Amino acid sequence: MTQDEKRKQKALLKKRRKDKERKKGANAVTISGLNSYSYKVGLIKKAKQFPINECLVNEDWQGKGLANILLSRKQPNNELIIGVFLVDIYCLGIKNTFCNANISSEEYEKLKFRMSQESSLITCDPKLANRIIYGAIEYARKLGFEPQKDFALSRFILDEPSDTDLFFDVEFGKDGKPMYIAGPDDNVDHVMKQLSKKVGEGNFHYLLPV
Repeated sequence: MTQDEKRKQKALLKKRRKDKERKKGANAVTISGLNSYSYKVGLIKKAKQFPINECLVNEDWQGKGLANILLSRKQPNNELIIGVFLVDIYCLGIKNTFCNANISSEEYEKLKFRMSQESSLITCDPKLANRIIYGAIEYARKLGFEPQKDFALSRFILDEPSDTDLFFDVEFGKDGKPMYIAGPDDNVDHVMKQLSKKVGEGNFHYLLPV
């Protein structure tokens, strides 16, 4: 091989290496973009365009006064948008919520498994889920409690509230009064003061940690 041929071959190998690195970098940017926070937020905000995949709730939600709802929607690429809503129907409304997009079926099954460790999950009509969530929000607001801040985003996963949701008879409060069951992350003093202010001493039930 002549020196000229060697130089040409070296230049060709160098060009191929650069092309490979450029392609690899472009793929990395694409993957990173699809999983970026802003991209996922965009998907979540148009979640209503995607069909509901599944809606689940803990089996004992009525007895506990605490509904743990999982709603998922299927994206065109068969990955999922998910929303989880922890709803206190006795008093506080939305205690916690989170959402995400581009969730694989494997990740989704792991999430369901974790949630089912606390209480068995059963299929829930999405309209019932709507009734539980929006009814609890309305009830809690009358007592002076707003939904947890992340509901501002996770609400996009739900259908808009409608009159058909009202076909489901859900009791908010307990025996006609607010029932506050203190949780580990609650500001108990604030909640008790707020209830006393809104409905008055003796007009609400409560269960506090010993």
